[in-house]
Amino acid sequence: MRLFVAVDPGERLRADLATRLDTWRRMWDLNWVRPENLHITLRFLGEQPAMALPLLDVALGEAAGRGAPFDLSTGGLDVFPDWRQPRVLFLQLVSDGHLEALARLVGESIDARLPSNLDANKTFRAHLTLARIKRPLDPHDREDLRTLAAPPPQTLGVRKIRLIESRLTPRGPIYAERMVFPLATMGPA
Repeated sequence: MRLFVAVDPGERLRADLATRLDTWRRMWDLNWVRPENLHITLRFLGEQPAMALPLLDVALGEAAGRGAPFDLSTGGLDVFPDWRQPRVLFLQLVSDGHLEALARLVGESIDARLPSNLDANKTFRAHLTLARIKRPLDPHDREDLRTLAAPPPQTLGVRKIRLIESRLTPRGPIYAERMVFPLATMGPA
């Protein structure tokens, strides 16, 4: 099964982005994320055997137990890797390092149990993917995309992490929540 660990952006942000994505979808032929699939990836795990689930249960329970709830806010729009050759359009997230610390806790706990994991050496960058850019944009479209107004800033409460299974289909991925782990109320001692 194809798995990743994520934070849910919440219904308020999802609803706001759904309206914007509908408008933007008519303007650019990109691979837009469906509103119900919006999430903040902490760690991509790729294909994992079913026997990895008990290990992930322990690892994610440990990570959540060491992490405290926090708030983050949304920022502007940006792209990976850069505006010369954009491949992914995303919404920036600002958490004063809390989201990065949570991703680090998740990564360390998973790496201790599944050492051959795909993203073990990948640097975490706080973001919420909105679209994947499937072919090079002409300079005019790229500049229009660059000047796109971000949604008004919102504050999101991060209280849980989730293990999500992603089933790939011709119509796009279908996500199923496998496990949920509430963050500790106190954080590490």
